[in-house]
Amino acid sequence: MELKDWAQRILSADTLEEKLLNPEILTDRDPGAPLFWSEPSRPSHMGFKKHTRKNKLPSIHELDNPDHRAACLHRFAGHELLAVEIMAYALLAFPNAPKHFRRGVANTLREEQEHVRLYMNQMERFGITFGDLPLFKHFWSYIPYLQTPEEYLSVMSLTFEMANLDYAPLYGSIFKKVGDEQAAALMRKILQDEIAHVSFGWNWLKKLKKEEETPLETYLRSLPPSLPPKKAMVGSHYQKENREKVGLTKDWMEMFDRGGSVPPQFREVSSQPLP
Repeated sequence: MELKDWAQRILSADTLEEKLLNPEILTDRDPGAPLFWSEPSRPSHMGFKKHTRKNKLPSIHELDNPDHRAACLHRFAGHELLAVEIMAYALLAFPNAPKHFRRGVANTLREEQEHVRLYMNQMERFGITFGDLPLFKHFWSYIPYLQTPEEYLSVMSLTFEMANLDYAPLYGSIFKKVGDEQAAALMRKILQDEIAHVSFGWNWLKKLKKEEETPLETYLRSLPPSLPPKKAMVGSHYQKENREKVGLTKDWMEMFDRGGSVPPQFREVSSQPLP
C-alpha cells in the first residue's frame, strides 16, 4: 500500500480498526501533491470533546485508585491516537520531504499504533474500552502551525514527544509504587520508544534546518507562539539523562536547565512572546 493511501485511510477512518490499520508492505512511489487536513474523521463514540475542569487528569497522588489509573491510561491512549493521526497528516502534507524522512515518520506511526493497542490491553484489566471516556483535540489544535517538516518536528517530536521523556518515567514510577507492575512495564516501553522518536526528530531537524541556523534557532522559530519550549519538559519531574540519551547539544540542555525559557541570544528568532 502507498504511504499516501494508508495515511488517507487513517485520517478518514470511522472505525478504530481502520485507524490502527498496519499494512505489511508500504511503498512510497507516488507521494502525490501536498494535502492538508484540518481535522480527522473519528468513530462516532471517539469524537473530540470540549476540555473542562471536570475532565482534569487525576492527580498523581490519587493513582492508588484503580479508576483513576484507568482514566490516566485512557488519556494516554488518546494522546497516542492523536499522534497516529498527526503522523498520517505529515505523510500527506509533506510529499516532497526526503524519502528517508517519510519512511521514518511511517515507522514511528506504526509504533504509535502499537502503543494504542498496548494501552487498550491495559484498560481491559480495569473494565473500560477505548472511547468510554472523553477524548480531546489537543495536538490537532496546532495544525495551522504544521506547514513544514521543520514545524512538524519541532512541535511533535521535540515538544510533545520530548515531554514524554518526563511523563513516562514519572507515571511508571507511580504505577510501580502502587503495585501495578503491568502499567509500570508499559511506561518503561513507552519511554524507550519515545527516546527513539525524539532522536528521530533531533537528527532530522539538524538535516533540514537552514544552513545559517543552529538547530535550536530553527526549533524556536518553528514553534507556535502558544507553545513555549517549557512544554517540552515537566517542571520538577525533568529527566535530564533522557535528553542526554537523545544527544541534544549544550545550548538545548542549558535551555532546559533554565526551565525551558528562551535564551536571550535566541529571542530575535523565536516566535515566543517575550516576558
